Amino acid sequence: DVDMGPGPNGFDVCRQIKADEATKDIPVVMLTAHESDSDRAIGFAAGATQYLTKPFGPLELIDTIRGILAHS
Repeated sequence: DVDMGPGPNGFDVCRQIKADEATKDIPVVMLTAHESDSDRAIGFAAGATQYLTKPFGPLELIDTIRGILAHS
């Protein structure tokens, strides 16, 4: 999520995951209430594989994960 409380936000954590050689290939799905086009662009620029906005259904999340796994 983008809003994780004090400390780094979800965009920052995604950037850290993608900057580390050991974790850079792990897919990141951002799940957030931040639904603006600029937020979405920031998420993808940070390295997110997918960006889902709340509310989302469990089937949407499952389909997203299946799609990611099918392409890995």
